[in-house]
Order: sequence, then structure tokens, then C-alpha cells
Amino acid sequence: MKIAIIGGAGKMGRWLTRYFIHQGHEVTISDIDRKKAGYFAKSLKIKLAQNNSEAARSADLTVICTPINIVPKILNEIISDLTSSAAVMEISSVKSPVIPVMKKIASMGIRVLSVHPLFGPGVEDPTNERIVLVPIHDAESEISFAERLFPNIEIIVVDAERHDHAMALTLSLTHFINIALASVLAEENVGELKNLGGTTFTIQLLLSESIMTEDPKLCASIQMSNPYTMKHLEKFLSEAYKLMQHIREKDEKKFSMFYNETYAELSKYENLVDSYKAMYRALKSVRDSSREASP
Repeated sequence: MKIAIIGGAGKMGRWLTRYFIHQGHEVTISDIDRKKAGYFAKSLKIKLAQNNSEAARSADLTVICTPINIVPKILNEIISDLTSSAAVMEISSVKSPVIPVMKKIASMGIRVLSVHPLFGPGVEDPTNERIVLVPIHDAESEISFAERLFPNIEIIVVDAERHDHAMALTLSLTHFINIALASVLAEENVGELKNLGGTTFTIQLLLSESIMTEDPKLCASIQMSNPYTMKHLEKFLSEAYKLMQHIREKDEKKFSMFYNETYAELSKYENLVDSYKAMYRALKSVRDSSREASP
């Protein structure tokens, strides 16, 4: 299959390019950063298109890997370049802005696929990883297509509204917390904190540092493109302020009540003792990997 990756010089664009080449497909990329894209294309001996239209025009499948806020623009830009036998896939982590355009393309008889990989470009082997699929026009056909493109990867089917609601919690809120934490820690001696920090701090710092390696435009899109983000950020800040008041007032009774009520609710869905053990296993794995990577 001939596959065009628009945004092919980005992190996920590069990952998908390598993935599809490994799957035996012929890949062409395009990217606004032509210098970066040129180096990447040359390193893999693949074609760099002059523009998005050229990339899409000759492709059996065009994959959009651009920032969320410009995906609709890119899709509208390439509509006239798509043949009736072609397909379009987008991988946005927020679906609300892109679904209307994807439905428009589907109404033209063009196959569409709206997916969201639940893993980052650091994954070397995606076997047993998960990808969300948001049905657009024909769920059965789209699931079948996704399974052919991503064998050995679990496909999770969910509608756009539930997807974006979940992403506001699992992406927007967690990024927000860790970016804010990184901002506080950046003013401290992080090296000393690493030496003095325990298990919880070590894992939390690892999360914050990894999120700070992301493209700030991507992080902004995750926050600003999701219609559910502000609702959850406001709730988080409200709960944080409530907890801070208990601490400021040294009210151990109210603090304990807040803690115990939260524990009781969370325990309905998770075995928290198992989570505690899993945290230590994760830390051991991180430390083992660090030792192996050390010269």
C-alpha cells in the first residue's frame, strides 16, 4: 500500500513512518518543516513530497499527524486530492474538532479512520499496545481496516464524546498537574531532590520530566482543543484548594475525612494495595534500565 504521512517529521509522524515501512508499505512524507523532513526522508530512503496535496494525491492511505488545531484545515486542504478508492486516517488525541470534517469526507464515499494511539513515540514494539478507534461512518468496516493496519495492537472502540471526556482526565489533567509541578521543581536543586526523594517523588519526577520533553504546541492543543478540559481543571483546583485549607488550618479531622472518602471511592474500582506494589515494580524497572544504560 502507498501511504502518505502528513506531519511525517513530527514524533508520531516519524514513528508511524517507520512502523508502516516495517509493515512493508511504501511511505511518502510531507511536513511544514522541510529541512527536518528532508533529513528524515533521506535517512530512510523514502520520498519527501513537495506539499500535502502531492503526498495525498498518489496515496492509498493518507495519515494526518499534525497538531490537533490544524487537522481540520489539513483535511479540508487535501479533500480534492483524494480519489474515491483512497482512505484518510487521523490520530488526534482530541476528536471534537475533527469529527465534522471526517464525516464530510466519509459522505463523499472516501474511507475514513479516526484513531488515537494510547502510547507515545518512545514505544519500540507496539505489540499488545492499545489504539482507540472512534467510528465515523461504518464502524464494522473501520474496525476491520484498523485491525489490518495494526495487527497485534488492541483496538478499543469508543464514541467521540466519551473519548474526549476521558482524555480531559487522562491527558489534559495529568499534563496540567505535571507541568505545574515541573514549574515548581525547576526553581529548586533538582539533583539534590533526586538524591533525597523517595519512591513517590522519583516516579512523579520521571512523569513530569517526560511530559516536559513534549512539543509545547502539542501540550497546548491537548489543553485547549478539548471541550471538557476546563471543567475538570476547575474541579481539580477546587478539590486542591479544599485540601489546602484543611492543611493550613491544621485540621487533621477534616484532612482524614477528605482522604478516607477519596480512598473509599477509588477503592470501588481499583485494588489500591496492588497499585502500591505495582509502583515499586515500576520503580525497580526504571532503575534497572538506568543501570543498563549507564556507560
